[in-house]
Amino acid sequence: MKNSAKIRDGLVAMYDRPYEITGGKVVSGSVDGDQFIVTVQPYNDSAPIARVRLSSVTNNANGVMLIPKDESHVVIASIDGPGEWTIIKAGDLEKMTVNIGATKFTVTDGAAEAEDGNGARMVMSNGKFSLKNGSADFKTTIDNLLQHILALTVPTGTGPSGTPVNTPDFITDKVDFDNLFF
Repeated sequence: MKNSAKIRDGLVAMYDRPYEITGGKVVSGSVDGDQFIVTVQPYNDSAPIARVRLSSVTNNANGVMLIPKDESHVVIASIDGPGEWTIIKAGDLEKMTVNIGATKFTVTDGAAEAEDGNGARMVMSNGKFSLKNGSADFKTTIDNLLQHILALTVPTGTGPSGTPVNTPDFITDKVDFDNLFF
């Protein structure tokens, strides 16, 4: 007996409900991230299963959403009753999101983004970071601060002073920030 059949039989026996677990491939072009659904072609060549949920939370974007690539292998389960299918495992992901209310975390190949729903946003991509909110950008703020320091002159009894003697240190700091943030 296959492991999926053993798991299904165990769930049915434990809860006396008609749980089903099956595997298949994502039908090309069927992923609908706005409706949180996909169509899966089961391995047993039966009819494609439409409206398979990408998230285990019904009818909204809350929860963990696995967005598989076209033609990727998936395992789906019907645990809310007949015909209510949800992806529980994906072989190749396009994207993964975790949503709780207005807070959202999204991961794709080579990038991650977090938003708090109030304008704060952090992005990691290509080895760099971006931190922003509705009114400020961390990199721009640091760039401006370093520009102001580099242009700093202080009035003295004999006239204005020159620029800081450690200007090369501030230029090195700016290069470091440019390598960290975009």
